[in-house]
Amino acid sequence: MIPTDLSVRFVLAQPILYTKKKIISQMFRILVYFIWILIQFVNAIDYKVSVLIVAEPNQDTFDELKVSVTNAFVEVFGSTSYHLGNDTITAAFVDAKSGENRLELTQDIVCSQMLNSSLASVIFSPSLTSSARFIDLVTSSAYTLSFYKIPVVGVMVRDAEFSKKNIYPTFVRPTAPLSDEAFVFLHMLLRLQYRQVVVVIVKRDINADQFVAEFEKRRVEFKIIVQQYIEVELNENLNDTLAESFEEVTSNIILLFAKKDDAVRIFANAGDLTGKGKVWIVSESAGEAHNVPNGSLGCRLGQTALSVLRDSFSILKSAMETVFRESKIDIFPPVECDRDSVDAEWNSMQAPALLNEICGTSTSRIHFNDRCERIGVEYDIINFHMERRQVGDLLRLDEESIEWAGGTKPLEISLPKHLRVVTVADPPFVYTTPVGSPSQCTELGSTVVEWSIFDKIVVPGPWYSCPMTSANTTEYFCCAGLAIDLLSNLSLPEANNSIDTSFTFSLHLNESYGVIQAAETTGITIGGVIGELDGDTADMAIGGITINPERERIVDFSEPWLYHGIRILEKNIPRDSPMQSFLQPLQSSLWTALFISVLLVGLAIYCLDFKSPFERFYQADKEMEQDLKKEFELWIGKGADENVNFGEAMWFVWGVLLNSGVSEKTPRSCSARVLGIVWCGFCMIMVASYTANLAAFLVLDQPEKGLTGLRNPSANFSFGTVLNSNVYQYFKRHVELSSMFRKMEPHNVRRASEAVHSLLNGSLDAFIWDSTRLEFEAARHCELRTRGSLFGRSAYGIGLQKNSPWTPHITSAILRMSESGVMENLDQKWIDRGGPNCVVEAHKSPARLGLVNMKDIFILVSSGVALGIFLSFVEVSYGRWLADKG
Repeated sequence: MIPTDLSVRFVLAQPILYTKKKIISQMFRILVYFIWILIQFVNAIDYKVSVLIVAEPNQDTFDELKVSVTNAFVEVFGSTSYHLGNDTITAAFVDAKSGENRLELTQDIVCSQMLNSSLASVIFSPSLTSSARFIDLVTSSAYTLSFYKIPVVGVMVRDAEFSKKNIYPTFVRPTAPLSDEAFVFLHMLLRLQYRQVVVVIVKRDINADQFVAEFEKRRVEFKIIVQQYIEVELNENLNDTLAESFEEVTSNIILLFAKKDDAVRIFANAGDLTGKGKVWIVSESAGEAHNVPNGSLGCRLGQTALSVLRDSFSILKSAMETVFRESKIDIFPPVECDRDSVDAEWNSMQAPALLNEICGTSTSRIHFNDRCERIGVEYDIINFHMERRQVGDLLRLDEESIEWAGGTKPLEISLPKHLRVVTVADPPFVYTTPVGSPSQCTELGSTVVEWSIFDKIVVPGPWYSCPMTSANTTEYFCCAGLAIDLLSNLSLPEANNSIDTSFTFSLHLNESYGVIQAAETTGITIGGVIGELDGDTADMAIGGITINPERERIVDFSEPWLYHGIRILEKNIPRDSPMQSFLQPLQSSLWTALFISVLLVGLAIYCLDFKSPFERFYQADKEMEQDLKKEFELWIGKGADENVNFGEAMWFVWGVLLNSGVSEKTPRSCSARVLGIVWCGFCMIMVASYTANLAAFLVLDQPEKGLTGLRNPSANFSFGTVLNSNVYQYFKRHVELSSMFRKMEPHNVRRASEAVHSLLNGSLDAFIWDSTRLEFEAARHCELRTRGSLFGRSAYGIGLQKNSPWTPHITSAILRMSESGVMENLDQKWIDRGGPNCVVEAHKSPARLGLVNMKDIFILVSSGVALGIFLSFVEVSYGRWLADKG
């Protein structure tokens, strides 16, 4: 026996006798089964998937396309009618040829044929097209169907218009939008190792705008540089527009995103841009043009329209099965363009659930993003050369099979052969000498250059013309120096290089290297050579240009060609031993008080000892009086007095002060002697203090006047740097150096040579500048010396315009010159030049007393001897005069 769905068992072969009751029971079950089948048939719903077939003129007809679409439907669903339980899903094929305007399209196609219990709608075009009729048709259909929550699957509908989810909320894109080709272009550039490109688009093309936005968003990740975005207007001046737009372009890689008809016109007017040495990478639509240049590359979808259609049917089938399985109630999609007749459950739950299932599809081949646009689409890479042929795909590119225009792979850029170079007069990097005519520069040999009264140097050359142009005048100069020799070496061609990196140059001067400063109206102001690079009045800047973050945001720099730091230069003042050095231990006020004390004490002793009423403190004994009577009488006879007179008092005071021990008389009175004892104590203390302080002054090193640190400048010490320079900005942007910055403001100069001049004449105490220049100046002037260690380390680089094609080649040339020893030779020629032999006195230990230290004392003694001899002659002459008179 075999069971049925109602568990009815039929007797097949064996002769079993059934009772009448059992036979009636079996027949009743069969009747119930057929009644249930009839009820289900009555309640079954016939759903549709409407397929709008768009037949392009001069291509397959609707009937021919209908056969292909039907085959795709049968391939996915199994037949033209697909059963989900008792319900049936069939395909309704709609011809899009009818309808002359949007209203008619909506009434005749959407409302009458597509909104007929359709769970979803598919818009099918056999090829990629962006014709106005096709866009109008899809726009009307998608907008109306979205209004009734019907999911709309646009096969080969890649226009950017349908990415607007606020207008087409139920639009499903089973292929990537046209802007996704930006990702394909970036991958091709990466495989071909091209980095600098030009992008050409057509004005008012919404797809092109979205392509540019996508390209800009991703290009940094791929390290792609866009030299220029060229937006052309398709008019009679297209030829001139293209020629003018490509004048300043050096890249040979041209990306074109345009429609077929627009691309035909662009290629027809591109002229030499389509010839040898150029690479065009074109979009799929532009690749359909009949005049695509030979050697061009393009992309196309890896799937055909029918393949995308089959994927669309598979997505719908899977989504509908899930929704029907999970739905508790019957589904009633709209049947006509009547909002009131739409089922509430369809609007609120069933339609959103179906759309979510479609957009949430995730298989090994099919994925959607948050805008319900397919991602991870496969693309083929096409090479255009007499015929279109595939040379790779998104992940693999067979570069050897590409046929290029001219037979060889074009270079990424065509380097400009003449560069405008700007520099600044800044020895030893750039010396300048004025001339009457630029032609005189080639005739100059070794020339004496004088840039201040202290600075004269013989410059060997070679010399190049470097005029300086101001508002209304032009001054002619000739330039030579390390930077000029460096530029001359950079302009030479590199051996064994496929790219010709040689160039010619015209040189001109600017007053400063430039600084970036904030401005109220324009945001920032840029001056000097940096401003010229930014303003496109110069292609290259060379000299002592320090690389810093502010400048790197405006211009490009090569690799450093000389490393340096910030240092301090000051004038070396030798130690001296002045004539009055023995007076230094005591201040002038103390010396004055001491001399006044000598006079006052001497006068006091004289007054106290004059006519004292007290007995004399010593008496001669009588015997002594007898023996000395004669002498005493003689003394009395002369009117002598035992009292100390004023001269003797002064002699006593000076004798005690100078510790000479020589005194004719001492005070006799008690009061005078007490004062004398006090004076002796005073002199003892004073002499001891003077001696100790004199030893300290003469033996120990005195602290030198100078900068003791960057954050604690000494009082009455002037220092500065060059205005609006890298060093100036360094102090300005470091908050911890703000006190130094404020103090150096009054002493800043416009040129480094002015600061060196101020150091030499003593009007400036210290100059803070690049270590290379300061060491050069210290080697030439023995009275100058550098102080402290390097700080704010940086390097000199060659400045170029932002995204300049020359930047990597200049960097390569600098590295090559460093390895070959050229840079070392330039340093020896211009920086390590032989200067005067400077002997620097170094004080490593406390000074020892010598004749130089104490010469003033000997001079004082010698002066005293000379004065005594002079007075002796006066005394002898006076005595002789008295003798002759008497």
